[in-house]
Amino acid sequence: MTLTERSLHNRWYDNTTQALFAEVCACQPDKVAIVFEGEEITYRVLQERVNQLSQGLISLGVGRGDVVSVLPSPTPEFACLYFATLQLGAIINPLNLLWGVLEFQGVLPRNNPGVIVTVDHYADRDYIRTLKESIPDLRVEGVGVSSGAIPALTHMVCLSRQQRRHEGFLDFSDLEQRGADWDQATFDRLIRESRPTDIQFMCQTSGTTGLSKSALWDHRSPLATAHFGARNLCYQEDDSYINLSPFYHNSGLFGLNLSLTLAGSTLHLMEQFRPEQALKIIDKYKVTATFGFDSHWQGLFRTPGFSGYDFTICKAVLAGEPRSYDLVKEMCPDGATINNLYAQTENGPLVSLAEHDCMDYRIKKYTHGRPLSGVEVVIKDLETGDRVVQGQPGEICYRSPFLFRGYHRQEEETRQSFDEEGYFHSGDYGTFDNGYITFLGRLGGVLKTGGENVSTVRVTNLLLEVFQDAFDDVKTIGVPDDYWGSKIVAFVRPRAGHTLGSTRDIREACKGVMAIYEIPQEFLEWEGAWPVTPEGKIDFRKLDAEARSRLGLDH
Repeated sequence: MTLTERSLHNRWYDNTTQALFAEVCACQPDKVAIVFEGEEITYRVLQERVNQLSQGLISLGVGRGDVVSVLPSPTPEFACLYFATLQLGAIINPLNLLWGVLEFQGVLPRNNPGVIVTVDHYADRDYIRTLKESIPDLRVEGVGVSSGAIPALTHMVCLSRQQRRHEGFLDFSDLEQRGADWDQATFDRLIRESRPTDIQFMCQTSGTTGLSKSALWDHRSPLATAHFGARNLCYQEDDSYINLSPFYHNSGLFGLNLSLTLAGSTLHLMEQFRPEQALKIIDKYKVTATFGFDSHWQGLFRTPGFSGYDFTICKAVLAGEPRSYDLVKEMCPDGATINNLYAQTENGPLVSLAEHDCMDYRIKKYTHGRPLSGVEVVIKDLETGDRVVQGQPGEICYRSPFLFRGYHRQEEETRQSFDEEGYFHSGDYGTFDNGYITFLGRLGGVLKTGGENVSTVRVTNLLLEVFQDAFDDVKTIGVPDDYWGSKIVAFVRPRAGHTLGSTRDIREACKGVMAIYEIPQEFLEWEGAWPVTPEGKIDFRKLDAEARSRLGLDH
């Protein structure tokens, strides 16, 4: 059965991830599923490795409903572990590699995994030490472990790219070896017994407003994202996808499900995002599709010698600012499909996506597309909670057939996320106008300045419009101010051959174009690349610290 047939018959809605994956593997066993560091893994071999890992997990006592927490790198081993866990009916729980001890100490006892699988080192961080510090009562008992804080925990497994072994951790290769005598009939039965409404995903929120929450998904949440992503991109079996995102991020799961669960296409993996390596892969294999944040596209485009590579990406999903749309359009071949999105973990994560056949340039550039079929969106006033007039900004709220099933062991937080009409309150600021969502930033990025609500995203976009010939890029933040409440500060990277000029002159040029309360009180020049987190997002904490330092607010 082809991707088109699976989509037409809504098999993504009526089947589980593991059932669709098994179907894809059976239909095209000799096709290349994954390419990693020059190694090509066929669907037949991929299914065998998944089965072997499933049997290995069974040997550790993992079964239906058990939680397997993973600190993953975007490698074939963790792709196999993802499907192996689901195949047992267990719950996969990717954890953020950027966390520190305090985050792990808060989340692990709540999620209560039976098994933790981790890398030992990644991006110069030692996760063996971090986990041991995060579980201070960890006891090693032969090849097993126990912890009073995490009652279900029985084993910890380590994947070491340098083949190191660590006390208290079962080596990943040993886990695979434990499953050498896997039984196909067992897996066939487990797949038949699974239902699309089973909870098998525990996905962490970003944690920007406190400790990360654990959102529970059934299969329809991530499969809806893969299905509508494929539909709106016109993605097909003969396309190929390069993953630029970490596997602990939902965009990494999107690549897995789009390529290996629904389409049966070829997925290219890199252990870490390195722009030059990505360009070489795209050029060599003529890769056609990917997802990227602003920093991914900037990193690719700014790589020395970019124009010398054959950049064959013609189906791109963006999570970024309007300026990125023009950048990606310039990078990709003529006629490329470039789709903006709006996503949240709580909706699996896609809420809205642009359409490949939208012909309106401004809609494609400035909005984040239409809600997925069945998703109802309204905008509500930040103070009253009433619905606002169409086109006016407020909090994005939605009802959806793909919504999460609540926050794990956080009933009160779950209840407070919904209003009396059943709408989920996203915590995001934006508009819904003529059927299109425009995301204007997290409510934490909405500043109260002089009594007015101001979106830093909107200010950035307006400045890039007003000064499109002089400003190469802009990032806007707010810093505390006794008079204004919050003072708007814009970091500006001028175009080559231009200087920033005085704040007074820039503010004067903004008058009459921008609302007075939207015009930044300070303009600070920035040179070079923006600071980014390892996830590939702009590191606004560093920009905030830099602004405070330059403006003398640290004293």
